[in-house]
Amino acid sequence: MQQSNPKATKLSPVYGIVIALVSIVLTIIFYATDLYGALWTGFCTSLVFFLGVLVSIIHYNSRHHEHTSVKAAFAMGFRTTLLATILIAVFTIIFHFLIMSSDGHHQMVEQSTGVVIQDENVKRNFWIMFLGNILFVNMVMGLLAAAVGALVFKANQKTSRNN
Repeated sequence: MQQSNPKATKLSPVYGIVIALVSIVLTIIFYATDLYGALWTGFCTSLVFFLGVLVSIIHYNSRHHEHTSVKAAFAMGFRTTLLATILIAVFTIIFHFLIMSSDGHHQMVEQSTGVVIQDENVKRNFWIMFLGNILFVNMVMGLLAAAVGALVFKANQKTSRNN
């Protein structure tokens, strides 16, 4: 009787947690260095998300000896994306409310043009950033990585060229 490898099927929680932790650490670093509201920081975490889901599919496929179907590989990427997005969303909401309650005064930030603005824009536009960057972009990047990984690393790839 053939037994399945239990370690091969438990990769999505591991990769989901790792992707979420890396994104959380980057968020904390960006906040500590006053780069939290910068546009490129969202691109950086999206890249981590995309590459993390892609690596999870590659690892899943190699654990199954390169014999996974497109459907199974995509499902692995989808589960990883869903878990990482939920963990990042929960952290972001908690982090936002902790920062909002502990920061009673308005911090002044200097832009590259030398004009001093209030950091209130980051806090006021939190829900737009949350829905757009945390939920929508992470889900799109994860699903895109799942689709690319499932199609590129599918089993038994053959050309359609007739001889």
